[in-house]
Amino acid sequence: MRSLRRGFLFAFGLLAAACGSLNYTADLARNDLFYVDVPFATKSPGDRPVHVLPVADARDASVMPAHERGFPITYAGDDFWERPVPVMVGDVLLRQLQDSRLFPAVCDGVQAEALLVKPTLVAFTTASIEGISGSRSFAEVGLKLQVFGPANGNGKRSVLLERVYANRQATQQELHPTSPYRLVGRALQQAISKALLELDGSNIARSTVPDDRKAEIEIAVEAATSR
Repeated sequence: MRSLRRGFLFAFGLLAAACGSLNYTADLARNDLFYVDVPFATKSPGDRPVHVLPVADARDASVMPAHERGFPITYAGDDFWERPVPVMVGDVLLRQLQDSRLFPAVCDGVQAEALLVKPTLVAFTTASIEGISGSRSFAEVGLKLQVFGPANGNGKRSVLLERVYANRQATQQELHPTSPYRLVGRALQQAISKALLELDGSNIARSTVPDDRKAEIEIAVEAATSR
């Protein structure tokens, strides 16, 4: 794990020598060598504000396989990163929601009239697999979003959307494969892109959607979450 970190930072050093100044910060939300924002902006901005809760960490290391096709898998830990992974993912999600224009405002605190987004990290994996003639790198991200509607008179909220947005990135077997720390940024990009597209298509940010359409959305979401 530490050798993987040293190797990646050494590669950074080589790039710095060739390119001059370089951002060494190992932070998904603060270094575009790891994560580049998805260029998404809705064509129909919503009128419902939203509050985003801190990202909960529900990763389960016990379900991660130790081998693949007979070759051992070496997992990298979170100690590579400058900040906790859920905090970095939360910063990325918050920024992308603000830039998407899906909501007129992203509130700092919970408000009764605002939607409530509860994000949960279910997967964030960086790993390498040694092979006969080289090695392969892979990374996987799974981000669960639960979106709750405005609070009613009793303070209760209905679930408008609940889905896991996931992506896996992997290299071929090579002598010097792409670092899994770079791959995990691409995986997060794809997961965020899926989330933004579905949030836009669901119309949950738009109170002007006709009642019959909102009923269809609620029925569809209820059916999806009951599986």
